[in-house]
Amino acid sequence: MNLERLRREFPDFDITTLPTIPEGYFDASSYIDAAPSFENTERGLKVYVDYANYADRESGRSQRFCVSRYDEEAGDFEDVALSTNDWAEVTRFLSA
Repeated sequence: MNLERLRREFPDFDITTLPTIPEGYFDASSYIDAAPSFENTERGLKVYVDYANYADRESGRSQRFCVSRYDEEAGDFEDVALSTNDWAEVTRFLSA
């Protein structure tokens, strides 16, 4: 996966802590978000992967991973479908 956006938008993010992102997702990281993100346009899902070290998290969330659904009315990813510290839970959710 091309992580050019993540590296540019979050230069201090340790990519060695990044879990394996499922196929069909692309790096959609943007500095306006609190964490790097990966989007699947077809499924209308975006996965946020926050910093591994809690102290580095700008978001203040205790959970490292968050999956949001695209909200047609808002025209953005609004609805939090899952928030967890367990990457296996994220992959099960994404494959369902």
